[in-house]
Amino acid sequence: MSERPFLRVLVTGSTTWDNPDTIRRALSPLPPHSVIVTGDTPGADACAMAVATELGLTVQRMQKNRADQLAFPGEAWRGLNQRMLDTGIDLVLAFHADYGKPGCARGTVHMVELAQRRSAEVRIFRE
Repeated sequence: MSERPFLRVLVTGSTTWDNPDTIRRALSPLPPHSVIVTGDTPGADACAMAVATELGLTVQRMQKNRADQLAFPGEAWRGLNQRMLDTGIDLVLAFHADYGKPGCARGTVHMVELAQRRSAEVRIFRE
């Protein structure tokens, strides 16, 4: 974890995630002034933005861009995942009910694997 007095926390997960209580329980114990980094999709991303704002945490919302689309045709989320991690993430919180099921949660699995290769702490929530 970081030696800063706050954390940079990346939230990733299902575009159909609709359980703000789980996200609230995960974000509530974070140090004040922590920054929540997330993408621009519905589900876990949108829920995390709402909960983080409610808790008074800073939100950094990132979007897929043209470079992502060119580097990963049809899978621009791969580029976005890399760019989000490049912002200096301490902790990744992954919210996906189908995580670990074959053929499911491709974007979330990709993020978790990238984060683990970079030695970031990862926590996975399935409910």
